[in-house]
Amino acid sequence: MHSLSLVKIAENSRPMISRVGIVGDIHGEHERLARSLEWLHGQRLDALWCTGDIADGRGCINRSCDLLLEARVHTVAGNHDRWLLQNRVRHISDAHLQADLTENTREFLLTLPRQTRFETVMGRAMLCHGVADNDLAKVWPGTARSGIRRCSELDALLEQGECRFLINGHMHFRVLIDFPQLLLMNAGTLKGDSAGISIVDFAAGSISAFELKDGGPPIRVCERAVASDGRRIWQNTADFDCNWEAVTLYA
Repeated sequence: MHSLSLVKIAENSRPMISRVGIVGDIHGEHERLARSLEWLHGQRLDALWCTGDIADGRGCINRSCDLLLEARVHTVAGNHDRWLLQNRVRHISDAHLQADLTENTREFLLTLPRQTRFETVMGRAMLCHGVADNDLAKVWPGTARSGIRRCSELDALLEQGECRFLINGHMHFRVLIDFPQLLLMNAGTLKGDSAGISIVDFAAGSISAFELKDGGPPIRVCERAVASDGRRIWQNTADFDCNWEAVTLYA
């Protein structure tokens, strides 16, 4: 059977998800990942999702991959993971090298999909790094301090109307962007001073954001409704005009 057909069968056989823990781009932060997964294990979750970019950071990529495997985290590939396997862009700070990888890590990275879809009690969710198969895609309505980032891949998804949620990373900024039939949630990153994780309770219609302070458990910093709840709704990314108050998942 064709591998794509096997992926479709696997997606269709998954149980419907009510409550999920979401980890953003890891970038080798294996200690923060370990603390996050240990804490998330006690939160009555149906699944764990990760937006990729395991590679390139101060910590251990092998330990990070082992933790994701052990916790059965559904993980997609990021552009840094792709670059590492292609031996490209290795001049960046804290880059991992192919010589750093164990055979298990290499195999794990090679098997990561660009995107995967899940059925939740509120509709279908796509997990990816950028948008769909484009791991470099960025989506940003624009603000006074940062320019607009439009995305043809997202506009195509909006036109198709197959997904209710898109969970991604890449921008390292935990934020919600609302469209008429789709909510985009950027999961952020475990890297840097604003490291955090999130829990989406589809059954309750809420998103809880937590920040990681070194040495302690995740701390809840805010809660947002899944429904737009008065937030601006964009028709598509061509509609972006910088007139927007960013809906953050930060304190």
